[in-house]
Parts: sequence; C-alpha cells; structure tokens
Amino acid sequence: MVYEGFWQFVSYFGDVQYWIGLTVASLIIYPLLSRKDKHKLSWIVLAMLPAVLISHQVVSVLKAFFEVARPCLGLIDCPASYSFPSGHAAVIFAFAIVTTLMAKNKIISALVIVLAFLVSLSRVFLNYHTFLDISVGAVVGLAIGFLFYLAYKPIHLFLEKKKIVP
Repeated sequence: MVYEGFWQFVSYFGDVQYWIGLTVASLIIYPLLSRKDKHKLSWIVLAMLPAVLISHQVVSVLKAFFEVARPCLGLIDCPASYSFPSGHAAVIFAFAIVTTLMAKNKIISALVIVLAFLVSLSRVFLNYHTFLDISVGAVVGLAIGFLFYLAYKPIHLFLEKKKIVP
C-alpha cells in the first residue's frame, strides 16, 4: 500500500512507549524549569500522562478478558496481542480529551482531535483493528482522560499545599 508508511508514522502517536518516553523526558527536565514553566508542565505530568498510561493498562485488561483475534491474524507483521479494544485509540483519545479540555487554544484542540482520529484510523488501515475495536478504545480513552481532567485541580491544589508543585 502506497500510504502504509504514513499510517505507520501516524500510528506511532498512539503507542504507549511514545508516552512513556515523554513522561521520562518531562520528569528529567522538570527540576530545571522555572516556576512558571513547572506550572505549565504540571497538567501534563498530573493529568495527561497518567490518563494515557492508565488507559493503556485498562485496555490490556480488557484485551485479556475478551480475547478477540486481530483481523491480520496469520500475517507476518500482525501483533501477537489481542485486538479488542484498541490500545492506540484509548491512548490517543485520553491524550486528546485532556489536552483539549486544558488547552486555551482552539487550533491546538482541533489539531489534537484530528490527530486522535488519524491515529485510530491508522490502526484500521494497517489491518490491526476493526472499527469496533477503535470505537471502544476511543470511549475508554475519553472516559479515563475526562476523569483525570476532573481530578487534576484537586490533586494540583493538594500538591501545592505540600509544596511539591508550584
């Protein structure tokens, strides 16, 4: 397929390893930041990244429970894990909902939502998932992301009182 490279690239943004790398990078640079920049980064560390990681874990449990085979089963590049629900869709939609609700910029919000749909569609176009897989994965990610968005302010206030975050 001519566009397979594009879809593989887009799919990468739904990979939990990408977000683990971002988490580690954020934690490494956090002590070096100014107070103002630490405050800007706090929602990423306290809401977005946990939502992404928890979404991935919830999907892993659901995959083990449902044990739905992938549409690509038997092909060379087919992942060994189960298909339902899509972890990539859950991860990217957890990122998208937290970012959209926290962002003050409508252009960033729109771009993030488009990215979430592209990542999810990439999984179908690469034949790793069905539309049902990505739909349920997206709902899982949206729900968990929304919960972490709601939890952010109370957690941040608690950590501010303890002088852990600015």
